[in-house]
Amino acid sequence: MAYGGQSIDKFLNVLASSAPAPGGGSVAALAGALGASLLTMVGEITMGKKKPEDKTPIEEALRALEPMRRRFVELIDEDAASFEKVMAAFKMPKEDENQQQGRKAAIEEATIGAATVPLETARTALAALAAGAALAEHGSRSAVSDVACGALCLEAAARAAGYNILINLAGIENAEERTRFEGALAEIERRLGELAGVREKAAERMG
Repeated sequence: MAYGGQSIDKFLNVLASSAPAPGGGSVAALAGALGASLLTMVGEITMGKKKPEDKTPIEEALRALEPMRRRFVELIDEDAASFEKVMAAFKMPKEDENQQQGRKAAIEEATIGAATVPLETARTALAALAAGAALAEHGSRSAVSDVACGALCLEAAARAAGYNILINLAGIENAEERTRFEGALAEIERRLGELAGVREKAAERMG
């Protein structure tokens, strides 16, 4: 099922139901889409107020944000689909040794996939935050609170995606893959610390 194209009301009803998907990973992507959309809105507002020679950093931010905003919507569905693959793998037959080995391999592959999607969500959120730095600095002051809100949504998206990587990491046996995801989680935390300045700068301009 496609969730990204549903109305907010329909999506929230499914999210609040007992259905296992969509879940936290899809919500992380949705938070990212909201954050990127808010930053884009501020960019569009600012473009109408800036002199031509002052528009370059805003134009660059908008060019970066638009594909990321669309990608977040795709990731809502991709995350749900990746979890459904994990559930399907666990339902595979295990009556003999061959089936057991096939099931185990399928679970491992699906679990790696279920960690890979939120990793992309987190990295996209961090990239959107980086693009938002220009808006925190140069965006219209009348909309600077929206920059702060958008940045906060993107921080939440990255952290929520990180939690979804972590929960899947527990089910991955391949040592090389575990090391890769552990390194990615550390990098997400490092970048979040660096990019907190986007929200802080926007908040500073509100005073």
